[in-house]
Amino acid sequence: MSLRERFRDGLYDSERKPRLHYARYYFLDVSMDQDLDFQELQEFYKEWRDFDEYVVLQKQTENLRIKGEVDKETIAVKCAKRGNDVYWWRVRRRLKFLHNMKDHTLFDIRGNEKCSKVLFVTLTYNIKRSTIQEAWETVGEDFNKWIRNLRKKFGRISYLRCWESSRKGYPHIHVFMAFHDHQFKIAFSQLKNKRRVYRIAEKEAFEKAYHSFIDVQAIRKLREGIKYLAKYLSKTKYAVQSQVLTLALCWLFKKRSFAVSGDFHEVIYAMTNIRNQLVQTDLFQQRSGLSDYLGVSWDLSGIKIGHRLY
Repeated sequence: MSLRERFRDGLYDSERKPRLHYARYYFLDVSMDQDLDFQELQEFYKEWRDFDEYVVLQKQTENLRIKGEVDKETIAVKCAKRGNDVYWWRVRRRLKFLHNMKDHTLFDIRGNEKCSKVLFVTLTYNIKRSTIQEAWETVGEDFNKWIRNLRKKFGRISYLRCWESSRKGYPHIHVFMAFHDHQFKIAFSQLKNKRRVYRIAEKEAFEKAYHSFIDVQAIRKLREGIKYLAKYLSKTKYAVQSQVLTLALCWLFKKRSFAVSGDFHEVIYAMTNIRNQLVQTDLFQQRSGLSDYLGVSWDLSGIKIGHRLY
């Protein structure tokens, strides 16, 4: 057995469970960056993703006044793993408000002065400036530095952001941005992939504090803008192989697949004049009131493999 094969066998723990920390050692330390095998990484990621594990919890209800005892109930909840069915269910639920949103037009294409406070921005990565590992390890810092610079110039910004892997494995950043205190004047429009794209006059400000190419599009219709980002966030029958590579690399480098500003919901609802109601839910995402939690506690019993639950 070769040295590489021995390390490959070490991707599993003593119970033959695939684990991320072993994968990081194998792909990032044992394998040199230029030798990062995307196919091998995706296969191991999918093996980890499809290895079902369950969080075992014990519900304890104090019922001393009635029965003089503590009622106990044990349940198992399937773990959400990046890319599995539970993960996609949670993503769809988290972003449900976007898919259900009514369309809203931000400017009239026939108007004398066209402005928009909503932009869709893509930040690509210059592959000549670093290795893939360095690019993924610093992409979050790069984004934070870039958006801090924009906030200094334009004020408050709410956003929905996600990563995407290029074919060569470098990270791209897609951002749906809503500006609170500034509107951007449309300088011109052009056809791109048979679609009308609107460009702003202040693109130069977006190119500061970032090291590579930036594409900026002004959004005319909210739903249309959401569609640009939704394809990177939602699992559909049209999902392409790049989505698997993106999830595998986010997993390997411990990156959250997407992030939403705390006030993003409120900004979008304010634009469309729709009221949003936040409710508390239980472990099964069912609505529940405060009274449901009085005298109830959940204790973690452990994490079990699917076929060992019975």
